Amino acid sequence: MFGLRNQKGSCWVNATLQSIFRIPEFQEKYTGDNEYTTINPVEQSLEEIWVTKGEEGLRDFFRHIKAKNLPAGENIGDSHELLDALCDKVPFLDKLFRFKAANTVKCSNCGHGQTVTDTLTEFSIAPSKPKMTLSESIVESVQPVTIDDWTCEKCSKKGCVKQLLMSTFPPVLTFHLTSVDTSVSYPPMLTLNKMKYALLSVICLDGGYWWAYGREMPPGKPWYEFTAIRVTEKDPGHFPLSDNVRLLMYYRLKE
Repeated sequence: MFGLRNQKGSCWVNATLQSIFRIPEFQEKYTGDNEYTTINPVEQSLEEIWVTKGEEGLRDFFRHIKAKNLPAGENIGDSHELLDALCDKVPFLDKLFRFKAANTVKCSNCGHGQTVTDTLTEFSIAPSKPKMTLSESIVESVQPVTIDDWTCEKCSKKGCVKQLLMSTFPPVLTFHLTSVDTSVSYPPMLTLNKMKYALLSVICLDGGYWWAYGREMPPGKPWYEFTAIRVTEKDPGHFPLSDNVRLLMYYRLKE
């Protein structure tokens, strides 16, 4: 475990990186005798940060991922936008995070419908009440929604029912809490479609400051709190419940 310097308001970068560094596949890729070479500049900087324990690589990383909506090293940004950008730039991360989701739309009058499949790197949730459980929030997110101003291309009448459904389940399943005005209660273990997931990382935001909690796999190992250069091991049995959570990363356990 090692800390990362907070350069010019880039705590959101550090929180995301510390969460990614907890993924077993990431550690296996850059640790030990594995030979690894790449011409991908983002991957090169990630490897350098990991190998040097944060002493080198951060400046190059900021430079390579910097964009108008990701002002790394200069201003405040958003951890979930960085995660999405990293999946676009780093193929092996994309493979870990990305999953397929289907949007179905069905006319309320004639029953005509269509299904559009998309790929996502996070599952967005917006709990309708404080302290709603994660499971309830997931169910709420996939409930059919009536859209009154939609016009059917077949019968030309208005009204449809729209629904989002997951069709694949990634090795790392990330939930994005899209509203800052509510909170969610999340468990250490989660079962979806008979697949077991263990909570790997929690990314939080409070008053413009980002930090993260993370642990190693398999489950049962201690939690750590990551606040820039400071890394604090939590007491045995500690579970990082927070009302400031923005992202939850769950790791799919192998049978």
